[in-house]
Amino acid sequence: MDPVTVALEPWSPWPLLFPLLAVVAGAVLTFLGQLRARRWMRDIGAVVLVAGGLTAVLLLAFLSGTWDQQQRKDALVGLGYEQPTFGGGTGIVGGQPGDIEFNAVRDGEHVTGTLQWQGDDQWKVVEGSG
Repeated sequence: MDPVTVALEPWSPWPLLFPLLAVVAGAVLTFLGQLRARRWMRDIGAVVLVAGGLTAVLLLAFLSGTWDQQQRKDALVGLGYEQPTFGGGTGIVGGQPGDIEFNAVRDGEHVTGTLQWQGDDQWKVVEGSG
């Protein structure tokens, strides 16, 4: 197969809005509970504040990777590959993403290749060593 360029949509951090709203609500509850000397309100606010912060950190840590993995898989399936899996990649090299190795099945044969960053959201799919 000749190299083909695909667009992989970058992840959007909008889901982080919900835990950040919880952090703000928890801070307000904690402040008001302290101000009005209501221990139950202060304690609930502290729990919501901590839980919202932890949720935001966990979403930030895992959401982008999960999104990127699904985008790569959908792009390869759209090109006719079956059961694509991806290697570790080299991360950021010289300020840009490194190549991402993949294994898949195409027309009943096992193929390997790389996704090579072309700039913005464009990636070239190259079978073989690339």
